Amino acid sequence: MLNMKLPEGLTSSVLSFASNLSDKNLLRIVNSLGKLTSIEWQDKGVLALRRMIDENHSGIEATKRVIKKLNPKVRAKMVNNFLLGGILMGYKKRYAFWEKYGVAPPGNLMISSTTKCNLRCYGCYAGTHQIADDLSRAEVETLIEEAGKSGTNIITMLGGEPFTMPWMLDVVEKYPDVGFQIFTNSLLLDDDKIGRLAKAGNAMIAIGVDGPKELTDGRKGEGAFAGALANMKKLSDAGVLVGYSTMVSRKNFDSIYADEFIDTMIAAGAAFGWCAIAIPQGAACRELQLIPTPEQKAMIPEKVRAVRARKPIIIIDFYSDANITEGCGAGRVTLHVNNTGDVEPCVFFPFTVDNIRNKPYLDILKSDFLQGIRKIHKDHPGKVQTCMMISQPRAALKVVEDCKAKETSEGILEQLHALAEQD
Repeated sequence: MLNMKLPEGLTSSVLSFASNLSDKNLLRIVNSLGKLTSIEWQDKGVLALRRMIDENHSGIEATKRVIKKLNPKVRAKMVNNFLLGGILMGYKKRYAFWEKYGVAPPGNLMISSTTKCNLRCYGCYAGTHQIADDLSRAEVETLIEEAGKSGTNIITMLGGEPFTMPWMLDVVEKYPDVGFQIFTNSLLLDDDKIGRLAKAGNAMIAIGVDGPKELTDGRKGEGAFAGALANMKKLSDAGVLVGYSTMVSRKNFDSIYADEFIDTMIAAGAAFGWCAIAIPQGAACRELQLIPTPEQKAMIPEKVRAVRARKPIIIIDFYSDANITEGCGAGRVTLHVNNTGDVEPCVFFPFTVDNIRNKPYLDILKSDFLQGIRKIHKDHPGKVQTCMMISQPRAALKVVEDCKAKETSEGILEQLHALAEQD
């Protein structure tokens, strides 16, 4: 939200309503935010929220539970930085950027400043990326500032483990008007860092777990599950917006939607669960034991609906919620900058042509490669799919080959060829 003026009166009214979470006040919040919608997609979201409130949907209970747990600073930042700066007002600024430069910037910029990690999880998408390099703090800050000028106000920090970078929290604190999402195993957090996150208020934390203790520890290492739950509770008790993230795999499929696991997450203070289906990532997922079967994939939408209907937690599912982003968001909704500075359309689409160390951000946005990736979405508007590598592999491969894009994850080009041949 750099250089973006927010309507102070609207922010104050939304926050005052949030202090008393009656259904009437929730409706007032939705109506207030609805005054800033710009496109049909946003209008549909507002209408859906109004309907959920009228029907006493279980998601409303989850929303109330989330808001009540947040400390006042976090609550204000979630409204200002994410809802207003990231989605509503942010869209207006991104649209103005498109009108001026002819290219639409992403709503979310993902940055992996490092692939270093204190854990070695089998199948991690970063497991076969180059590890001999890191982005500097100055490079990350320049990215945040350039993205902010274009209206991109949501910054997702990935890794490796983001908190291996000693300056990570300094960056969060330096940009109080930016909305940060940090995906972490949390094991490097201590009470001081948790206190700083609570005071800053502008970061939501997604802690990686792979299901119950035996599955999480089996993939991440002994003690990972207990450590994740302990830090999740500390963050929640401090009023930080915290949840869990999990890679939906063939191994954990039955466990992660079970009441026992969901109840454990809720008890630890998780406000949300972010579920990303395991996607082929070169050598990192060469063995099929991680990729859900076709039968399991077909069951995901119903599994997610069932959890949402019976549990007060917000479930965000990368697979069944593809309609929210109108299909694959690579190059449109999101961009990913990896630890070497290479710019990828998505963290799950590890190909690159340009690098932030030798090309300006605006020129990268306008590159033939990213324009070609965006065109795939335009050419297949009815294909509401999670990933174009899976749904449109031939088209994706053509753009990769035409633009001479290089793979940034070992083995991914070979897999894209195999998917294209099967298409």
